[in-house]
Amino acid sequence: MQLPSAFPDEILFSRIIRHFTLNGITSANYLLMTLGSPKLSIHPYLTAGLERISRLSQEMPVELLNQQTLAPLFIHFLPSHATSISLGLISTNAAEAIRACQLVCAREKEPLSIKYCPTCAKADAENFGVPYWHRSHQIPGIESCSSHRVKLVHFPLKGHARLRLSLLPPLLEHPIQSSALSRDFARYSYDLLQKVSVTNKPFVLNDFKKKLSKLGYVTEKGYYRRRLLLRELYLFTEELGYESLDWVPRSRKDYRYISSLLSGKVTQHPLKYLVLGFWISRQAVHFKQSKPVLNDHTYNRTVEELCIELLQQGESMASISRLTGKSRCFIKSLALRLDIAVNLKPKKITESVKKRIMFLAGKGFHRSVIAKRVGISVGSVEQQISSSPSLVQWRKQCKYESRRRKYKLRVMKFISQGTTVIRQQVKASCSAEFYWLYAHEKQWLEAHLPIAQKPIVKPRVDWRQRDKLLIPKVCSIMKKYQNKLSRTQVDLLLGGHGWLTKYKSKIPKTMMVYRALSAKK
Repeated sequence: MQLPSAFPDEILFSRIIRHFTLNGITSANYLLMTLGSPKLSIHPYLTAGLERISRLSQEMPVELLNQQTLAPLFIHFLPSHATSISLGLISTNAAEAIRACQLVCAREKEPLSIKYCPTCAKADAENFGVPYWHRSHQIPGIESCSSHRVKLVHFPLKGHARLRLSLLPPLLEHPIQSSALSRDFARYSYDLLQKVSVTNKPFVLNDFKKKLSKLGYVTEKGYYRRRLLLRELYLFTEELGYESLDWVPRSRKDYRYISSLLSGKVTQHPLKYLVLGFWISRQAVHFKQSKPVLNDHTYNRTVEELCIELLQQGESMASISRLTGKSRCFIKSLALRLDIAVNLKPKKITESVKKRIMFLAGKGFHRSVIAKRVGISVGSVEQQISSSPSLVQWRKQCKYESRRRKYKLRVMKFISQGTTVIRQQVKASCSAEFYWLYAHEKQWLEAHLPIAQKPIVKPRVDWRQRDKLLIPKVCSIMKKYQNKLSRTQVDLLLGGHGWLTKYKSKIPKTMMVYRALSAKK
């Protein structure tokens, strides 16, 4: 008997239940007939044995895999395990496929169940005469119907075979409305599932990084702004209203969650990437809506060019800061550097004050000294100085030369204190000066440091002293045993250190005494 034809968005498990109900045989006989073994278990959304099941229908195993299971979603997010997942499901090796899907490895687990929408079940019964299980409802972590904005109801699956007569969605459940955000997330997940079912395009983590970079969550050096990213993602996931905290960040400081997710080196459940991708898609929409459109060429310009244009148009620093996301300090520095007039209150920094700041800065005065003389803050002085790149470079050069002279003088003064100074003493006493000169003036440092001396090896044992100590001990032992002991026996009585055997050449006086005593026996 052929499998019943598939309804729209019906999962393969639902067709098997309908086929099993129509046959009217026991579950063991049905499993033996369809899968070749009465001991096999059927997974609701990762159904294995597709090659044997395809013989009962007019579809190919690959068609069943892509259109009636959730395998395309797992293959998309786990491209390195794509072959194992496909081969495991096409054959009857369900354990290998589930292991390759990382459902066993991931710490985020949920009791195995099958989900349905009460509104969809009633509509299916009216349109097709029987309710059935939808593939879009079985995506892990999805708790809302993408069509009706209704919470999905979990139906637990018990028993090894998971086969039961008429195991189809009941029609008596009262629908409960879900949040709009949960419904949008379900739509996003279902659209992605349909897309990857057709294209089989693998997931590339670097695509997420590029999108995050456009949104400002990646630094110029390629590092993630984890604090900002985690704060925004945490606030977003709170709106989703997940009861389990395994899928989402536990707090605003759950840096392990975001680091593991974006590292690409730790096994992650596909739902985490679904949540992150959905959040990025919504952030991108908000970013496009809030981005100012001045003319057709605005998108091709940098943020700095946009700030310059707005300054020239007479926009206030507050409005420019809101539009570009840059700080008022950055905008003010940009205006000062390009000599663009900005209306600021109070006007304490007049043109005469600016000229005085530049004059004193050119003479090499410290910024705190300049601030005291003109009566403004150190930050304002720094901002005025930074508006002139040539002056900044000149002050850097002055600071470098001053530090070089100061450090050289300190090192030479320490070396001149005595004739027995060695390099290690210079390094210990003038540590900062030594390392700075080593990095910037290595040739000068090597030329003026004391000549390196070869280390003097100090023996661990003072054999002269030990030779003197052993003489009375050897005399006492030989006298006690009437001078009849060999060197080995005497050495054992001394503790077995090998002094009279291995190291006899190092204790000549003791050996002389021993020979004299042993000659009297």
